[in-house]
Amino acid sequence: MKRAILTFDYELFLGFDSGTAQKSIIEPTDEIIKLLKESSAKAIFFVDATYLLTLKKYNSRDFEAIAKQLKELVKIGSSVELHLHPQWLDAKPNGARWIFESFEHYRLHSLSKEKIEQLFVDGVETLEEITEQKVKAFRAGGWSITPFEVLENAFEKSGVVVDMSVCPGFYKKELPMHYYDFRDVPNEEYYRFSNNVNKIDKSGEFLEIPVTTYRMFGIDLAINNILKKLKKDKIFGDGKGLASANVQGNVLKRLFQTNLRRATIEGQSKWFFKKSLRKIKDKELISFVMHPKTLSKVVLNNLEYLVKNYKTLNTEELLKEYF
Repeated sequence: MKRAILTFDYELFLGFDSGTAQKSIIEPTDEIIKLLKESSAKAIFFVDATYLLTLKKYNSRDFEAIAKQLKELVKIGSSVELHLHPQWLDAKPNGARWIFESFEHYRLHSLSKEKIEQLFVDGVETLEEITEQKVKAFRAGGWSITPFEVLENAFEKSGVVVDMSVCPGFYKKELPMHYYDFRDVPNEEYYRFSNNVNKIDKSGEFLEIPVTTYRMFGIDLAINNILKKLKKDKIFGDGKGLASANVQGNVLKRLFQTNLRRATIEGQSKWFFKKSLRKIKDKELISFVMHPKTLSKVVLNNLEYLVKNYKTLNTEELLKEYF
């Protein structure tokens, strides 16, 4: 049986409307837990620790509800790992929602090295206090892991040894807010690295598990968009991110071009999901990225297929077999 790493970025919406913890995190994650338990499957949840630290700062009642759910995830064999969106440093409560007064700190690299290290240490301590499970893995908010040398000391001080932020082939440069560059990433399902996350170092002290990427024709994206509209499939989350891309315009422009995609179940009709799996069928280890906040009925069906047809791994198993 092929292996799948099911990763979920456990977070609110980070833009126009944060949504509520109940609708965007807790309820959809409960649905994930049901599917995992039914198939004795495992997943890795990258929990936005900057959000948790902010909940503690404002004595939010959501903290206890989330802590209870994180304990349940560990109990069923899944892993709770570190995720950081430093824009929470500029967030303030607005009833059950949150307002982001600035996105100056969208990237970790906008902070000093000392502040980054403190966020890692505080985030790891918070998660470990809740779950009583060691934190060993990290995913950067907005994929902003490059340049890695800025974060290297933070990894060492917090005990993190696995990164899962790299998306081979992807590139974004919207400085100062958003930046990453994975155009020169080696074509490997996993590899060791040291101070450069894009470069293999066989004796490196860190392990990279890249998100699986593949290419799909624009016409396939157009068909998927039509099928989703016909199905009237809506996400469970009650928030809205920073920007809603004009998918229809992009699809029409690129109908006969291939587009780079991340392995996921989100925003995909059953037809598109099965076709995407055929695109990555040659991979022995497939790393998927998902978010509880963007779950829907169709997406849950896609997830059910994965947990029933792939051997799923948690962080402990990844370290034992690949590090």
